[in-house]
Amino acid sequence: MKFPTISLLFVSLAANCFGQISQVSKDAITASEKVIKAYHAGTAPSNKVVKVVYFHGYQAQPLPNWEERLNRTLHDVSKYYQEEFSKSGIQSNGVPFEKSGDKYVITVVEGNFRSGDYDINAGQRIGEEIARKTAGKVNFSTDHVLIFTGLSYKKEDSTYVFHSPYWGTGSSQKGVCFVADCDLLDSKLLTDTAQRIKFSEQAIAFKECSVAEFNSWYIGGIAHEMGHMFGLPHDNGNPSELAAKEISLMGQYGSRHFRGYLWGDRKSSVISAAGIMQLLSHPVFTQSVTSANNGPESANDTLHFENNDKGVTIRSAFPTGTLPYACYTLLRTVDITEYFNKSSIHTIGPANQLNMQFGKLPGGMYLLSVVLIYPNGAIKTDQQIFTVNSDGIAAAPQLLITPYVNIKAFHNRLLKEEKSKETALKLKILEPLVHPTSPADPLTAPGKRLYLSDTKWEKAEVGWQEPARNYYSRESERTFFLENQGKIYEKGLFAHAPSVYSFKLGKKWRTFSALAAFRDDLREEGSVRFTIWGDGKLLYTSPVLTTGQQTPVKIAIAQVDILELKAESTAPDNNGHCWSIWLNPVIER
Repeated sequence: MKFPTISLLFVSLAANCFGQISQVSKDAITASEKVIKAYHAGTAPSNKVVKVVYFHGYQAQPLPNWEERLNRTLHDVSKYYQEEFSKSGIQSNGVPFEKSGDKYVITVVEGNFRSGDYDINAGQRIGEEIARKTAGKVNFSTDHVLIFTGLSYKKEDSTYVFHSPYWGTGSSQKGVCFVADCDLLDSKLLTDTAQRIKFSEQAIAFKECSVAEFNSWYIGGIAHEMGHMFGLPHDNGNPSELAAKEISLMGQYGSRHFRGYLWGDRKSSVISAAGIMQLLSHPVFTQSVTSANNGPESANDTLHFENNDKGVTIRSAFPTGTLPYACYTLLRTVDITEYFNKSSIHTIGPANQLNMQFGKLPGGMYLLSVVLIYPNGAIKTDQQIFTVNSDGIAAAPQLLITPYVNIKAFHNRLLKEEKSKETALKLKILEPLVHPTSPADPLTAPGKRLYLSDTKWEKAEVGWQEPARNYYSRESERTFFLENQGKIYEKGLFAHAPSVYSFKLGKKWRTFSALAAFRDDLREEGSVRFTIWGDGKLLYTSPVLTTGQQTPVKIAIAQVDILELKAESTAPDNNGHCWSIWLNPVIER
């Protein structure tokens, strides 16, 4: 099916002082909605819902007043999405959470272990327990699932401590996100500036604030992680689309300002025009039975870079066939995180052409993501790195040879950055690379505990780039550090499948433990199975893992002389996008 073409629009995304999306953007989004409606015309409604689970520890109970609080909060998050659609001129009923009558359906699952046995890395284990205990009611292969966890406790000084997984990942076909509950999590408390709360969590060692601000953070966290569940990337919006008191929900700290206007915050979170454009065709919001499993039938031509008096222009074209209804781009320099992606939306013009004008860009190396959006909810992402010289002239990516990361220069630049926990951790990881020492020998190393990522190996092979200790690869600063489920790990082995790491232990160690994991935030998903071998005998096989997932491993190795850690793609004859890693691989006596 060929969809109606839309006249070429470069969307400047200018917002007025009230934060309304510009008329140009509204027109582009409205035109796209017509294409999507034409595609789905005549199909029966799917009645697709977002399922909600409340998970708590063994012999514990859901936190006080959980049902009333979460019903109010879910209603508010759904209304927030509805309001964000409305700003773009789109009528929506918000997020279709599963309901029974007037109440939301929240499936309560008691874990196999006590609350204290779960931590921020327990997402995979919790998901497996939920899948078994709900007996098919929650299907992570086809459903979009929001999981609240009652994994928090209160210290003697009244400080709340959260030890819950907190992340989201997904697509048009399926998705999951984890968020944390607390007896003060309640949308009705978004105006409570008098009551105070102290808390500690994975990103913040300690914070004291009003209960209103706390709910801004944590309800905003729900809306943000649900965005990832729907397939939205990190997106800092576009400066021209954001009013002075607005911040992009999917960007840096955007989730911390949910309905900030209710309690006098300096900013309030909004969904960018790019985010709205992608959500338009998501099956959860179209409620169409037309399958989102049908991938794009056509691919765009090579990106052609041009330089003119307006700056950098990038052009592409599409062959006749199933066309995307629109496109958005994410642009940033490679030396900053994806949270600062600048988004712009574009529509497909006459003759199936896509013209993207980026204006005058400062000199530097840029990462450009071009995201094509299709009416059935599918997306296709192409990433390119290009350089702009001091005169503002861009070099086409096919002419660019991307240099490896200069470890010393990277380290020195971080030394000059504003100090934070994340910067300190990155410097700690880089220090041994700047000043390397010989790896420890597990046959002679003292002590009761040893990281294999700091240990001499007998054999090391990976399916892409080269074996690496405590980082991914030197391809890019953007993907240098070992990150999984939003957390950077200090220790680990890069293990892009097919991979093998072999260590001679001489039967001197008692146990091996690690997190078998898969890199975050990949639009093209591979899948991997991890295995552990001792003297040629299979000791462990993991479940199949894909983007953002992890599973804990702990096995006995007292009789093992040669230990082998392997990762293999589960796709026949294809190891593409199989970014597997062994996190915190430890041997103990």
